[in-house]
Formats: sequence, C-alpha cells, structure tokens
Amino acid sequence: MSRLLKANFARLIKSRIFWIGMAFSIGMGLLATTTQYREMLSIDGYYPHIDNILYSNGIFMPVVAAVFVGLFTGTEYSDGTIRNKLMIGHTRTAIYTANLIVCTVALVLIHLAYIAVVAGVGIPLVGNIEADVGALVMLGLLSLATVIALSALFLMMSILISSKANGAAASIIVSIVLLMAAMMIQNRLQQPEYYDAYSVSYTADTGETHEDSVVREKNPHYLEGTKRKVYECLYDFLPGCQMVQISAQNPAHPERLPLYSLSIIIVTCTCGVLCFGRKNIK
Repeated sequence: MSRLLKANFARLIKSRIFWIGMAFSIGMGLLATTTQYREMLSIDGYYPHIDNILYSNGIFMPVVAAVFVGLFTGTEYSDGTIRNKLMIGHTRTAIYTANLIVCTVALVLIHLAYIAVVAGVGIPLVGNIEADVGALVMLGLLSLATVIALSALFLMMSILISSKANGAAASIIVSIVLLMAAMMIQNRLQQPEYYDAYSVSYTADTGETHEDSVVREKNPHYLEGTKRKVYECLYDFLPGCQMVQISAQNPAHPERLPLYSLSIIIVTCTCGVLCFGRKNIK
C-alpha cells in the first residue's frame, strides 16, 4: 500500500489536471473576493460580509470533482498503469484504496484552496465577519465530508469505466444532474404554503381602482405529507444538494449531512471494490 500511495502522490504532483483544478479554485476565490471588495467601494454604506462567500465554491465542486477524478483515474487505464500494478502483485483492493486516498486528498486541497484565498485575501480587504466562528467551522467540516463523498462516488464510476473519455464524461453528466436536481428540489421546498391574492375593484365614474380585500390562497405547488418528506430526505442526502445548502450556509438538518455522506462513502466504496475485483482488465 505504501508503494502505491507513494507512486500515486508522485503522479498527483505531476498531474496537469490537478494543478488546473487548483488554479481554477484559487481564481474563483480571488474573483469572489474582489467582487465583494468592488461592491463595497462602489455602493456607499454597503459593507458585505466576507463569510457569506466562504463556501460558495460548493456550487462548482461537484463538477471539479467529476473532471479531476474522471481524468486522473482514467489515465491509469489509458497508460496501462492498473495492469502493470496487478502484474507486480498489488491487490485490486489496495489499488482502489490508494486511488481513493489520493483523489480525496487532491479534492480536499482544491476545496481548501478556495477557502484559504477568500479568508486570506477577503478578511484584510473587506474585514466583515457576521457568522459565528463555531458555525463556520461546522460548515467547513460538513463540506469536507461532502467532498470525500463526491470523491468516493466519482471514483467508483471512473474506475469501472475503462475509457478515460467515457468515464470523465459520465462523471461530469452525473455532477451536472446532481446540481440541477439540487436547484429543482430547493425550489420546490421553498414554495410557500399560502400566497396572498388581492381583490381589486374599478369605479367607472371616477376611473379609480380600489384594493378591496386580501385573500390567502393555498399554493398548489406546496409539497405536503410523504412527498415533502421524500424531497427533504433527497435534499439532505444527495451530495449536490448538500453542497448547495453549505454554500448558502443554511443546512436545514446539519446533523444528518455527515451521516448521509458516510453512507454514500461506504456504499460506493463497497460497490466499487466488489465490481473492480470482478472487472476484466485488458
């Protein structure tokens, strides 16, 4: 295992896709921070809170994770690295575990790079922190758990698809679907139960309109009962939904997120190891 990890980390340091991911994350952090700073300078009396964007990278992390894991893992197939590792006696479980560790470390570093830029540059520039430090730390730990879950999910997909291009494409499609599902579920859950309907009358003689009454009407799009519970469960369970909640810093059930992330890690790793163990490596 130690030799596998050493070889994988050596390949990670030389990986172009890893450094592109780091540069992208740092660039997004600088963009978000400087945008807040310019708004503070241009709008009189406006003092943004830098902690509001501290975890905004959660919106793009699923796609970054899909691209990195898909290409980094797929390279092992295209270069024949996995076949060579098996030929010199490494077990498939050890190969899978080593890839999981390296991919997870890489994604955590990419994730932390954004946070470090926002905190290191944004606090001196903007200097306003509104949220409780303990709450921010909790959100940071939740985001790390979700990043690990994303790594496990996309590794399972990528290592079971021999083609690097197909594996990366499948992972990217899944990441986009996860984010689209997050937006859709969030929109449905945020629908109000009632909305105000106004009754307006018009006087022909004077040409005046009068607001006679306000009637609270039931919103037909409001989710109730079992359907709402299913949506809430999906909103807490799916990694894309977790990242959206963390990015907005308003997880409805923060105690559930790490448990769901852990369940995703266990299930995907178990399925990945079992399926990889039976996969025909040409």
